[in-house]
Amino acid sequence: MEQDRTIPVALLIIGIGFVIYSNKYTIGSLTNPGVGFFPLLIGIGLAGLAGVFILQESKRLSATGGAKTKRAATDETILKGKIYAVTAILLAFAALHSVLGYWTSTFGAMVALLRVAGVPSWKKALIGAGITAIASYLVFEHWLGTLFPEGLIR
Repeated sequence: MEQDRTIPVALLIIGIGFVIYSNKYTIGSLTNPGVGFFPLLIGIGLAGLAGVFILQESKRLSATGGAKTKRAATDETILKGKIYAVTAILLAFAALHSVLGYWTSTFGAMVALLRVAGVPSWKKALIGAGITAIASYLVFEHWLGTLFPEGLIR
């Protein structure tokens, strides 16, 4: 993301969308989260991270005078493909989480996102996705008692 503003801006828009979307539901509190609590946290985190990337890119471009090399143009094409892939993964997650179950969809989405992010092997992506899904389950369903869609596969 060092050579492109497209991805951070898209992530900022997605993060803001999550924050706006979460307002449709009850937010609750840290000890008693509502269904809008998790999307709100995700939106704030995503928008904040995107904002940091945008600031870093702005500083880098001002230091180099905004010049792009041939490699930067190639990298920009690859990065745009990645933002389309991330968007498709998030849309698939939103469409399928109530059908397949939240935790199954979380696992699948994390595998795909980790591969798009550049995790070098399927094994590492599967392990990372498994750790993420298990940790999320322990925090949200076990510890906080938040119920997520079960779907056909829990």
